[in-house]
Formats: sequence, structure tokens, C-alpha cells
Amino acid sequence: MAKTRALGTTITFNSQTIGALTSIGEITPDSEELDATTLDSTGGYREFLQGFKDSGEVTLSGYYDKADLGQQALIAGYGTGDVDAVAIIFPNSAGGATFNAYVKSFTLGAADVDGIVGFGATLRISGAVTAT
Repeated sequence: MAKTRALGTTITFNSQTIGALTSIGEITPDSEELDATTLDSTGGYREFLQGFKDSGEVTLSGYYDKADLGQQALIAGYGTGDVDAVAIIFPNSAGGATFNAYVKSFTLGAADVDGIVGFGATLRISGAVTAT
């Protein structure tokens, strides 16, 4: 099985590449359960159906760079609440994912004596995720 290093992975929000990232979190779709158990269900087991799907959230973290157009797009997106296009692209033609999301949160990191000022963001996915 071929493995792909994460180094070189990129993410765009509203057509702007977000720079200085140290981490892009997992996409974790989930769904509700609908209890379909009836009085005549056999074997004493509950029965379930899949309910509404939820594509989840993606967390980002990195080093703050006020000149980075992608980070500026995140800050602006948080301000407007607009749903915009997002694309994650893995290196070496390993694929990626596309989806629509809004910026649920944007944090500006702590400033420590021996540290680098960081930032974080959470993208709330709206609709389905397409693996590419």
C-alpha cells in the first residue's frame, strides 16, 4: 500500500491558499441513528436506520502571518459567516477533498517567550464532502 507524506498538503478557502499551517485536522463525517425497532422485531435486538448525515468540522493550526492572504480570507470569512469553497490537496497526486464550509472560529495564539505566535481556525462543513 502506497503511503503519502503530509508535507506539502495545501488547503484553500475562498480560492486563497492558507499559508504557514502546521496541521490540518481530519474530516470526520457522522450520521444520526433512527431507532426502527418495533414490537415484532425478532431476536430481542434493536434495529436502526441511518438518519441525517453531518460532514463535521476541520480544524486548522499554524503560525500567524498577517500578510498571508489565506489567513486574511479566514478572518474575513469569520466576519461574514459566508459559506465558501474549500479544497484540500495532498502532495504527489494523492488526491484530496473538496467541500463548502464557513469559518466557525478563528483564534490568535498565545505569545510565549520561546514561542511563535500561532493561529487556529475551525471550518464547519456544509453539505457533502467529495473525495478527489
